[in-house]
Amino acid sequence: MRQWNLAAGILAAVALASCGGGGGGGGGLAGIAAKPALTASVKINGQAATAQGADSYAVKPGDKVEITPSQSVSWSGSSAPAGITTNALASTPSQWSAQLVNETSTAATYTVTASAAADAASTRSLQFAVSGGDARNGSYKAFATNGTRQTLALNFDTGAYTWTDGNNAVVGGSFAADAAESGTYVFQSTRITTVANTARFHLNQDTVIGAFPFAVTQAANEAYAIQPFVASRALETQQAALDGVYNRFGIDVGPTTQTSNISQFEISAGGTKLVRCNDISISRIELCQPADQQTWLISPGSASGLWTMAEAASPSNTANIALARIGSQKIFLIAGKSASDPRTAVFRIGVPESTAWPAGTGYGSATPGSWGRVQVAADNTSTRNGVATDGSAVQTFNTFQPMGTGRPNGMRQLPNTTTGATYFAMQGANIFAIIGANDPSHGTNGYLQLSLMD
Repeated sequence: MRQWNLAAGILAAVALASCGGGGGGGGGLAGIAAKPALTASVKINGQAATAQGADSYAVKPGDKVEITPSQSVSWSGSSAPAGITTNALASTPSQWSAQLVNETSTAATYTVTASAAADAASTRSLQFAVSGGDARNGSYKAFATNGTRQTLALNFDTGAYTWTDGNNAVVGGSFAADAAESGTYVFQSTRITTVANTARFHLNQDTVIGAFPFAVTQAANEAYAIQPFVASRALETQQAALDGVYNRFGIDVGPTTQTSNISQFEISAGGTKLVRCNDISISRIELCQPADQQTWLISPGSASGLWTMAEAASPSNTANIALARIGSQKIFLIAGKSASDPRTAVFRIGVPESTAWPAGTGYGSATPGSWGRVQVAADNTSTRNGVATDGSAVQTFNTFQPMGTGRPNGMRQLPNTTTGATYFAMQGANIFAIIGANDPSHGTNGYLQLSLMD
């Protein structure tokens, strides 16, 4: 009987405890602690952040966010609407960090959710309202004087760039504003070994002109040199809009020789026909003798914004072209390699023919690698001040002369009466360009200077 009574007493005690008896705190089982709440602290760009609402924070594109939970968690994230990406994402059970990048110019919210490792039902969601990204962010199709077409991606919120070439090889790095030249940015790259870093770029609307240490097409072994490029994210996609009369500067740079090419051409028939005047006197296209005319047929290329021109007399002679829009005007562009010698770089740039010769300020690069600021005056003169790759100052003064009757209106001649060297200049579509005459005796052939006018 005693054993039965003892067992009954134990059962009664257990029942009492389960009912909160014995002076316990009520509620749950005696001796079992409540689970701690999941909390999180937030830092933005290294500084403690205060929520604007319930777990809601406002950030700018490119801000670095760090989240530290009160216990071990797993993480997930999402953007609404799509557009926010995470750069340099790092997550562990004890921390989440990333740079929030807005790939669009529209504001979006990125949500980071932490789920407690000890209790998957215990979660915490933090919302980061990311303002729209810099309007200049995006991908630009680039045409470089080393004979390559590439894609340049720029992100001004993070100060990062990537170059993607035709073989999908990618090289990236950072860029920063040039403290001495408003609106100009300086590329940083391990390829740069020169005394002065002249790898820079300048923008106007959807057009970029700059210089970068591209691979030297003419080199037998791997080598890099700072060379000019033109890039655009507004390539013309309507064939009929290609029509117009253009002035064109071109260079071919091979392993042992380099040449300049100066001409005028016309695209007509709804963008399907190109006729170029190939005479040594640089005639206007309507005055060009039939024997000096080259005719090309234009058809859609392999990608939107690219077109293929094939010579009518020799259809195997083809080139890939593009017309970049800047405002209401167009820039004709070719970059490629010679079919007869892949170590020869081919580059062409054309601008609309015009009687106007506007004064203004521009920024850009020249084929020897210098970077400079050019000031074009209304009195047919220009000055250029900049820096060469060896660190020396670049200072030039030019006086332009009209080309004469029957020559393009949008071109000028720059004869040097002291040395005998001759250069030519042209303007149009916010481009100012100078090219050396095809004159090996004075070393001007193959020289090209490109500036983007503000």
